[in-house]
Amino acid sequence: MIANKLVRMFAACTVVFASTLNAQTYPSQPIRMIVPYPPGGFTDLVSREVASRLTSELGQSVVVENRPGAGTNLAADLVSKAAPDGYTLLMGTSSLAINQSLYSKVTYHPLKNLTPVGIFAATGYVLLAKTDGPYKTLNDVIKAARNGAGKVSYGSSGNGAVNHLAGELFAASAGVTLLHVPYKGSQAALVDLGGGRIDLFFSSVLEGLPQIQSGRVIGLGTTTSGPIAQLPTLEPIGKTLRGYEVLFWMGLFAPEGIADPVLTRLAGALKTIGQSASFDQWLAQRGAQPAWSSPEDSRKLITREIITWGQAVKASGARVD
Repeated sequence: MIANKLVRMFAACTVVFASTLNAQTYPSQPIRMIVPYPPGGFTDLVSREVASRLTSELGQSVVVENRPGAGTNLAADLVSKAAPDGYTLLMGTSSLAINQSLYSKVTYHPLKNLTPVGIFAATGYVLLAKTDGPYKTLNDVIKAARNGAGKVSYGSSGNGAVNHLAGELFAASAGVTLLHVPYKGSQAALVDLGGGRIDLFFSSVLEGLPQIQSGRVIGLGTTTSGPIAQLPTLEPIGKTLRGYEVLFWMGLFAPEGIADPVLTRLAGALKTIGQSASFDQWLAQRGAQPAWSSPEDSRKLITREIITWGQAVKASGARVD
């Protein structure tokens, strides 16, 4: 009996010692950053910039690994089941909070199976339409949708993506029905928008601005509460549909159970990046803004977001099985 108790105590001490040793030497090998979107989009670009800066801060390579699918759930589930040693991280977005109510079955919880390292950036979307298409204003879209329910289509980066729900909220706010067309990423949706195969697309500013400047598409409004610096003439959609606002945040997450010293090391490096003037300028040039939240504040933000998005999903009627 005493021998068994001593064995258990020794095993527990061994685990604590190994965890402490790992924290002291962390990182001693390359780190995987799992990105839940395909290459080429806004999230991928920001992820690669952050990975490059983390590599400099941590002194170890941070390698981006794209794992799109299931509205970001595939990547989140993968990281939630990874070893909590700090060598597998998730580039999480607002979808982590949205998916808890949008999907009928979710295999992870963003606060029970994942640990926030920190949220560091936020951006809005711009609603795009084909330049030579029938929609020149938000009211054109609303009128057409009322006259032909379900015939006005909009693309998204995939079922459960934030710009999917942006469209659902738009429809609910306007009292109309829109046809949702999901894509595996934004690039394919932009191609089809330019080709006239879909009518509308809620795009990140980074991806939408070149399309607007080329003359292929026009902007009808932004999902932010105020103007976006790169698109000063575009009014927020909320001016037409009162109360409408959709923001997309990005943050880094680790599997639940990560050692506190390792989390502190990661959060410190991410905070240095998130609060640097050069990163602020880098984001601004791409239509985003810094929004640093510590692990504790990120947890509070996500708790609020789960409630807020849950109410929005219920009101919009959106659901993904």
